[in-house]
Amino acid sequence: MRVLFIGGDKRMNYAADSLSAAFDTERLGLGEYPAPEGKFGAIVLPLPLTKNGSEIYAPMSETPLGFDILDRYSEKNAVVFAGGECENLTRFCADNSLTLVNYFANESLTLKNAALTAEAACALMSQSTDGALLGASVLITGYGRIARFLAERLRAFGCVVTVAARRVEQRVSAQLDGFFAIAADEIPDVVNRFDHIANTVPFGLFSEREFSKMRRGCVFTELASLPEEPVKTLAERGGVLYIFASGLPGKFSPKAAGEYIADEISGRLKIE
Repeated sequence: MRVLFIGGDKRMNYAADSLSAAFDTERLGLGEYPAPEGKFGAIVLPLPLTKNGSEIYAPMSETPLGFDILDRYSEKNAVVFAGGECENLTRFCADNSLTLVNYFANESLTLKNAALTAEAACALMSQSTDGALLGASVLITGYGRIARFLAERLRAFGCVVTVAARRVEQRVSAQLDGFFAIAADEIPDVVNRFDHIANTVPFGLFSEREFSKMRRGCVFTELASLPEEPVKTLAERGGVLYIFASGLPGKFSPKAAGEYIADEISGRLKIE
């Protein structure tokens, strides 16, 4: 089967390299590769899939790539593998009889990606100041996959970790894992106690009030891919170091991240 990779960052090139051992692979929008020719039985779109909902995420492409590019390269009844969901892509595939598979919905890949994110976050936090993680007091918001991996790794570095979560079951889970836990609405009362704060929840928990109470020199690491502003300005105004940590696997460990994606795609192709 011929497989075409369209768009993405360095991890998608590594994914294509890995998959090329078993399948005939070509690339579009992934650097200086020959333009693909003909049709393909499988098309792999990147992780993340899109930034704006109308174009494929393709930072290495010289021109924007809309979802209609699939019409040029897909065989009849081709399989489209996407690293996420998008209404425009779902509609396009349905209208053109293409089978759409969200490979990032697989829990094993999601867990691997979360572990890579946590590893990279530790590196960023460690390098952010002249201090050390050893003995640092850290607040992590949420207790999903990334937060859990991050808490475990920070504890191994000697950090004192507190988890702030809205849901009771998340707080209980964190406590059973050996961490301190507080309710999210308690954050304003304790935020001045921490050297590092890592946000993993995709909504705003921090306003000017919280940032004004943080220690000067505190490091705030954004792991939920929320918009940088106005949070970055509020943090810096309060003397807090703001780190926008979006897409860490693609930046810090693209080879491992790409190979994980290739493993998932390969398994699906063999089933097909």
